[in-house]
Amino acid sequence: MAATKLIALHHIKTKSVAECLKRCIDYVRDSRKTEDEKYVSTYGCDPNTILGEFLLSRRTYEDNVRKPHKNDVIAYQIRQAFKPGEITPEQANEIGYELAMRFTKGKHAFIVTTHTDKHHIHNHVIFNSVSIDGKSRFRNFYFSGLALGRLSDMLCLENDLSVIRSRYEERMNTKNEKRSRHHISDSSLSFLVDIEKKMQEGKGKGYENWARKFNLKQRAKVLLFLEEHGIASYEELVKKTDAMETEIDALNEKIKARNERMAKNKELQNAIITYSRTAEVYTDYRKSGYSKRYLAEHETEIRAHQDARKIFNRVSGGKIPKLKELRAEYGELIAANRPDFQQYVQMRKEKKDYLVARKNLELLLTEKEAEEREKVKAKPNRSSRSEASL
Repeated sequence: MAATKLIALHHIKTKSVAECLKRCIDYVRDSRKTEDEKYVSTYGCDPNTILGEFLLSRRTYEDNVRKPHKNDVIAYQIRQAFKPGEITPEQANEIGYELAMRFTKGKHAFIVTTHTDKHHIHNHVIFNSVSIDGKSRFRNFYFSGLALGRLSDMLCLENDLSVIRSRYEERMNTKNEKRSRHHISDSSLSFLVDIEKKMQEGKGKGYENWARKFNLKQRAKVLLFLEEHGIASYEELVKKTDAMETEIDALNEKIKARNERMAKNKELQNAIITYSRTAEVYTDYRKSGYSKRYLAEHETEIRAHQDARKIFNRVSGGKIPKLKELRAEYGELIAANRPDFQQYVQMRKEKKDYLVARKNLELLLTEKEAEEREKVKAKPNRSSRSEASL
């Protein structure tokens, strides 16, 4: 169960855009809330340079499209809170990442942080109001908050989490308890109605008729799905879902591998910038004969220079790469990841449809086997006919 909210972050006149963004990002990245930033993930940007990359996209938009207007929205925040005890921080962060990706369609850079400081685990997502390429802005359409909630509910169902029933549904149940209404249960894959169980609970003839019609509709949906996808047997359906799982895992590994390369790339970029900025100070330090006094006066710059050199030794074998080449590679990795992630999201959705069909088919087969057993029991055998003749 996840409660979601979409918040527009406006530019405050008394502060710069950079200050407004930094304030929001620093809050969601608070190490006390994210367990030393253990549960932080990003898309289209690096956690260490997110502010600069947000501003760069914004500057590109202002230079090529139009200047900002009054009460400009500089970013958007998504808050997603989960039911206590129902989810782990790792899973919550993954769901928050996928929610942001689906909502922004992969066009906007964002950061996802999962806070564990309260009794309920919750996500904060900050995504740039300007697209990554700086050519467009996010359109906050009517009922966008409702659309966000629907996406969140879909993700909860896909991950076997409960969803929140609307207040309208609660009022209808209170006003008319005798009226049967169908709600989404905690399990996203069980759609067939257990008629006998409901009849034992005191449901009337009308419910029985409705439930039988509902089951027939579900059977029709399953058969139509199998026909549309060219599946002739249950075994073939199982084979297909297992194959999809393998393909999704392989695609996910490709995306993770690129993300790791992007992280190393960004680390090298930052190291190059730091190394260049502190080179003069470190040269003077060497000329001073590694003077302790000089070290004490410029310790921050000298340590930063040495740390940058360690990064070169660890990541690039001691070689200092060219910043231009790293930036070009980083852009290529982002461009390669975007279609793969969109395909990953699409395959996850298709997999859910196949799993729904598989579960319903299993229920139908179980029901059919039960009916056949009842027919065998009801069929008179030879001994019963002999006793009847006597």
